[in-house]
Amino acid sequence: MARSLSVLSKILGLTASSNPHEAKLAEEKLEQQLQARGITREQLEQQLDMSTVSEEIEATSFRYGKPYKRIDPAVSIILQAVAEFYNGTVINTAKDENGNYFDGYRQHDVLASTARKLEIQIYTDFLIQALQDDWTKHCKEDPFQVAIMGSAHRNSFRKAWARKVHSRFAEMKKDEQTNGRKIQTEQRTINQSALAVTKSNDTERSAIEKYKKEKYPRLRSGRGYTGGGSGSSAGRAAGSSVGLSRQVAGGGYKQLGGY
Repeated sequence: MARSLSVLSKILGLTASSNPHEAKLAEEKLEQQLQARGITREQLEQQLDMSTVSEEIEATSFRYGKPYKRIDPAVSIILQAVAEFYNGTVINTAKDENGNYFDGYRQHDVLASTARKLEIQIYTDFLIQALQDDWTKHCKEDPFQVAIMGSAHRNSFRKAWARKVHSRFAEMKKDEQTNGRKIQTEQRTINQSALAVTKSNDTERSAIEKYKKEKYPRLRSGRGYTGGGSGSSAGRAAGSSVGLSRQVAGGGYKQLGGY
């Protein structure tokens, strides 16, 4: 089956060839193969997407901040937002698998498929920097308020910013499962149906949930972070306008999603 999908994937890619003759031949060949298998083009694209879902799940540790300091709520929210977009989840912990405390750090264990972990790290780092940039900009625009309210204003700004970004990610995920998504390959853009997106997400989430129960059998739910504060309004506004894309090597931007 895997070999068959690989062959069909190559033929599908050739249908987007810049050579009209080659593209026409590929279309004819693809149609023959689809008819022989009794499936539609949409069903093939769904199968191709499902075949790329990685069942290799692992926990990757992220450490932000300084030793012996509490976890920054804004960073936790951002990391959770990105991880969830890629069907992962985040466990905040101060101990290793043997119950020993880390060297002063609390860390985030991100549970995700192996294929997603690099993207999660890169996008999280990008958004943490974007948050810092927006805070610096706010300090210049409203220095009096920042000076008067101090750290409370800073913390409320950062949490509100992160929560707004989190909600935007959730909306993007919801939209994909309603309207489908586009996947950009080297050769063509594949319009993936909402059904295929939902199946792919469910498969990956199930594998991650199974891994979490095995690795963290005594896991307990933690408390959420409080909201409100003098910086909340400005934080939400800034979080609404930040571009959910990241700078990539070589210039330009890569839009989040379409993995």
